Parts: sequence; C-alpha cells; structure tokens
Amino acid sequence: MGINWQARVSDNGAHQRAGGRKRWNSLRTFLADDRRRLLLELLIDAGGLERGAQSRIAEALGVHRSTISKDLKRILPLAKVCEGCGTRRPRLWLEDE
Repeated sequence: MGINWQARVSDNGAHQRAGGRKRWNSLRTFLADDRRRLLLELLIDAGGLERGAQSRIAEALGVHRSTISKDLKRILPLAKVCEGCGTRRPRLWLEDE
C-alpha cells in the first residue's frame, strides 16, 4: 500500500521534513560548489577548453558532460578577460595583479 499524501501531518513532522530538505539541499549546494572549484582547477591545469576538455573533466570528476557544461555556464560569467593575454581568469586573480 502506498503513502496517503492527503493525510494530515503533525506540525512537528512537517518541521522535521522541512529541516531534512534544507539539510539535503545545503549538502547538494556544497558539493556543487566544490565540484565547480575543482572544475576551475582542472581548466587552469589543462590550459583552457580545447576540443574534448569537457568530456575529460567530466570523466575525472565522475559526472555527466552536461553537468560540466552547466557548471561552466554558471562560473564563466564570474571570470574576466585578461587584457594582456586574452584568457579568462577568475576576477580575484586579476585584482591581485
């Protein structure tokens, strides 16, 4: 027999469920941020995004290529183009120079 989703839940039960969702979503956010940090490190070590780089990085991190593509869409706007060499660097690095 399945769960009756229309049954009333106590306030305490609802608060526990909400806390569990908050904890789980917080963990997922932390893991995604850590993966994006590793992605930046691998991109810098590889020297850029040549053909097949996303696939190799995805394999190294154990995720699908589309995940790497989505992560790049999220982190590349946080980068700035270096006036000297034309490559993208994290904004914090350019501010130190």
